[in-house]
Amino acid sequence: MKAAEWRDLSEDEMRQKVRELSEEVFNLRFQLSMGVAKNPSRLGQARRDVARALTILREQGARVEVPTVPAAIATVTEPQAPKKAPVKRRAAKTRTTKSRAKTTPAKKAKRA
Repeated sequence: MKAAEWRDLSEDEMRQKVRELSEEVFNLRFQLSMGVAKNPSRLGQARRDVARALTILREQGARVEVPTVPAAIATVTEPQAPKKAPVKRRAAKTRTTKSRAKTTPAKKAKRA
């Protein structure tokens, strides 16, 4: 949509379009991550349209809040608390019945 077309819309219509476009951006990002997007370039177009609409709203002096996805969609993608790294535990020593023979300096020299 061109900027002139955005300026012809009322504030309520523009806010509704911004909401729709922000949901579309979310859906397109999701589709791209899964590899099923039909038109990947549409993501850039939708993002530019959102930015263009918000810019025009600001020019008109309207109070503009950054659009967010609906709460139902947001709960799906909310980041979870970071998981703690697993605690490394040393393996229990097993007792052997055979006694280990100590290596002599001659054997060490052969290994090297």
